[in-house]
Amino acid sequence: MFLRKKKKLTLVIAIVLMMSLLAACGNGGGNGGGGATADEGPIVMRLASQNPIGHMSHYINLEVVRLIYERTEGRVIIDYFPGGQLGDYTTVYEEVMMGVVDFMHGTVPDTIDPRLGVPYMPYFSLGFEDVYELYGPGSLLYNLMYEATAAQRVEFLGFVIEGFIGLGTVATPDNELIPGAPKNITMRVPGALVPLVYPMQDLGFHTVGIPFAEAAAAIHAGVVDGWNGGTPNMNYLWVSDIITTMYVNYMHVECTAFVGSRMALDRLSPQDRDIVTGVFREMSRASFGIAEENERYFMGRLEAAGVRVVEFTYEQRMEHAAFIRETTWPRLAEIFTEELVEQLRAEAARVQGGF
Repeated sequence: MFLRKKKKLTLVIAIVLMMSLLAACGNGGGNGGGGATADEGPIVMRLASQNPIGHMSHYINLEVVRLIYERTEGRVIIDYFPGGQLGDYTTVYEEVMMGVVDFMHGTVPDTIDPRLGVPYMPYFSLGFEDVYELYGPGSLLYNLMYEATAAQRVEFLGFVIEGFIGLGTVATPDNELIPGAPKNITMRVPGALVPLVYPMQDLGFHTVGIPFAEAAAAIHAGVVDGWNGGTPNMNYLWVSDIITTMYVNYMHVECTAFVGSRMALDRLSPQDRDIVTGVFREMSRASFGIAEENERYFMGRLEAAGVRVVEFTYEQRMEHAAFIRETTWPRLAEIFTEELVEQLRAEAARVQGGF
């Protein structure tokens, strides 16, 4: 896989980190989603992201802004709004459907179509060893997301792999490494993504549904003992001054996505439409290579901040995966259908050597 080659990875990371110096390109402006014809001047389009400045995806998004401007020779300008400035991802996605927001980088909610939660299938991937084959272009999940979002007048432009979601806690759970045993602590889970809720319950945690934007405040206030929903990068940026432990358990790929409004894309000339969608897909592919090195870096930053990092071994991941696939996947089949879950089993077995 070409993105895993060291030379390519180093080049991509250097480009992306360089873009941190160009943050002025993405402060968010007041031009809205309106645009003009080529004769009247550049078309200005809005890109909303749920992740804050300092997150790896922020620099990827800055590179999107730069490349689109450069390759369209200024005909298309992306007005970038990081850090949830335009609202929670559930609201922003609905606005992409309506053409109010042109592009979104974020979690695609499953409130309208349950299939959109499938990329968060617990222990579908076991780690960076298989993530590109399971989530890259042409994969079962990629094609499913393209089909499901198309029905909502949205163009799926590729996954942005940010790492693996883990658990950040302020209390040590009982039986912390035993799947299914009572943990006796309460964890925040996202209310809009069932695949992140059921496995936490099956593993033995108490759960409370809290929106992503309110998770850090809920932990700080003692409403919950921790959260499920953040990579090491996000745990460092948001809650490293609060949590005491992070469990890097590799249960969910943090697979946010680039999506665009088809109404917005229809405003572009065929040439510029190809350029714009091509840039998003290019940077989607780049994220796979950046994510692994980024994950290692922020695990180190968490430890330096005094947070205990518990990284599951591959054997521990397989033990938890066997439990979740036997216990949780049948529950999710009631939402996704048994047919789709069996397709996922077959895909995982193909990629993971029959596991």
